[in-house]
Amino acid sequence: MKFKPTYQQSDVEVKKDEVVYDGFFKMHKRELRHRKFNGEWSEYMTREMMVRSDAICVLLFDPNLDKLLLIEQFRPCLPEHESPWLLEVVAGMVEEGESDEEVARREALEEAGVEIKRLEYMFRFVPSPGGLVEHLRMYVGEIDASTVDLSATQGLDEENEDIKLHLFDVEDVMPLLEQEIVNASAIMALQWFALNAYKLKQKWLNSDD
Repeated sequence: MKFKPTYQQSDVEVKKDEVVYDGFFKMHKRELRHRKFNGEWSEYMTREMMVRSDAICVLLFDPNLDKLLLIEQFRPCLPEHESPWLLEVVAGMVEEGESDEEVARREALEEAGVEIKRLEYMFRFVPSPGGLVEHLRMYVGEIDASTVDLSATQGLDEENEDIKLHLFDVEDVMPLLEQEIVNASAIMALQWFALNAYKLKQKWLNSDD
């Protein structure tokens, strides 16, 4: 079964698109209208939206040792009553001319100090379609967990990254979804993994490709 949206991008009319902030993120202010479900046009409305490049997220998995590698790093945009250090999957923004695989391999080296053997596509999603223009594409990457140096801090100094590695047995990670893991991409990656781990392990362990 497939879902087909009622309308397409051609059913949106942008009257004005203004960049009101251009820093770590871009903020656009757009005046637009769209086709309504009754076939008529809506009134013009103003919407502010944050715009940034698409990103690639990678869950790092060793099918031989049955281990998952997650990273911990500081995030500034958390409520004051929560710790701003989160467990996450490796992730990075797509730069011009880069393929998803290139981004995945680059970020795995920079953020976790490991090389990816094979990549398996999971899915894509829009994290906040009401205010953020961005797609996240999710992958699982095969690694050799025996090469992981848990004593080393990872990340690029020029990007103010300070990353700690956490290597888990698969059976120990899933209970963390109940409370400890609050990062959306990590939650979805692990939920996908829970549904597809057996099939993925069979594919990777029975293939030399």
